[in-house]
Amino acid sequence: MTEAVYFDLDGTLFDDRQYVRAGLQAAGAVLAAETGADLTDELIEAYFERGITESTFDTVLEEHNLPLALVPSLVEAYHNNSADLDCFPGVVETIETLSKTYKLGVITGGRNGRGKLSQLGICQYFETVFVSPEFGSSKRRPEIFEAALASLDVDADAAVYVGDRPSLDFPQSNTLGMTTVRLKTGRYMTAEATGNAQPDIVLDSITELPDVLATE
Repeated sequence: MTEAVYFDLDGTLFDDRQYVRAGLQAAGAVLAAETGADLTDELIEAYFERGITESTFDTVLEEHNLPLALVPSLVEAYHNNSADLDCFPGVVETIETLSKTYKLGVITGGRNGRGKLSQLGICQYFETVFVSPEFGSSKRRPEIFEAALASLDVDADAAVYVGDRPSLDFPQSNTLGMTTVRLKTGRYMTAEATGNAQPDIVLDSITELPDVLATE
């Protein structure tokens, strides 16, 4: 019988590309203030159109002959952005419904997870939140899942983990014996799930989750 439901955050409860765009805009504003060069459009283009999703700041600064010493301040502005974020359709209503029956938690690999939950307006529904950069272990290892289970005093076979990225979200949760649910949302909607990354359940919408859990 299910006692607790844990959620991934980025790409599962909201489209994290909102956060990326807001972060790049915040970094662009800092860069303009520091150098007089407004490269916000270039940063957004590099990430979304050119596919430079790592070292984005380094790449754009190098291309415009600006010092890489600016990168740390841009990274800080990126992660400290406070833009309003919107959940995927049906998320708020579904989580509110689930919170009446189950213990709820978040296990996220993204930085600033608590800030994102606050910006989304849903932090009050979760009894525990584990953010891997704060915890010191990624979701590619079991420790963060084990700690999250212990925090709600729940056995793995009475817990569900809901995520969107098979290769990151399910190998450890599957190995521990949690029931795994994939939401086909966000940028990993078409990602292939193979081996121990295959979820137990696949859903097109989070709104299907309460009825599915009622049968578990």
